[in-house]
Amino acid sequence: MSIEELSLTNLKINGGTQPRQAISDETVLEYAEALRDGAVFPPVVVVRDGANLWLVDGFHRFHAHRSCGRETIAADVREGTLRDAVLHSLSANVAHGLRRTNADKRKAVLTMLTNKLVATDDRGNPWSNREVARRCSVSLDLVNRVRDSLNESLSEPMQTERAYTTKHGTKAVMKTRNIGNRTAVSTARTRGGLAPTAMTPVRGHSTPSKKTAIELPHDPRWAARSLLSTLGAAFVRALIPELTQCLEGDAE
Repeated sequence: MSIEELSLTNLKINGGTQPRQAISDETVLEYAEALRDGAVFPPVVVVRDGANLWLVDGFHRFHAHRSCGRETIAADVREGTLRDAVLHSLSANVAHGLRRTNADKRKAVLTMLTNKLVATDDRGNPWSNREVARRCSVSLDLVNRVRDSLNESLSEPMQTERAYTTKHGTKAVMKTRNIGNRTAVSTARTRGGLAPTAMTPVRGHSTPSKKTAIELPHDPRWAARSLLSTLGAAFVRALIPELTQCLEGDAE
């Protein structure tokens, strides 16, 4: 185990390693008050993958340190990958910290069943329910129920008809079975619509906008610092007039 004093701005908190359904503002305030009174908390747990430092255990302590104006935090640093970090986070807070809620436990199970980064073992096979329960430190019954609900949602029959009201006020039924079915649409057009030789429209090329998931503290000062450290000064400068315009629009 390697205990290091790490800069808060260097810790990554947007890699899917936050194990809870939500951060408790009340707990952050409680921890921050304790820090101001001189309390010393156990080190947070961080996984270093060579390029990033992923926070996997200690999110409330992390936010409490930021709200107090602390610049560093003691961390138990372990070598690994982002996959290792996510797997470790699934059972975080089992024996310490704020007690996990049922929603927290369910989120851990859903992560292990659906997150492509960790949904299979090292050989590429799906985890057994018992192994999911062991790694997430939850009951086997919970895993069974979550997996069953996922399977049911995937096996639900597709609705083939939908009732609607026409512009004349009459009731009608729309066939929805073939919506999104390229073969069916192509066949229908060939029979009575566009000619088979009609040119296919060419869609313009566009690049999807880059996105970054960020957890912001409910403190404007530290939220601003989080935006700066994560997105950079240029982005935040461009964001300010957009926010101003939105706020002025709401005030009208």
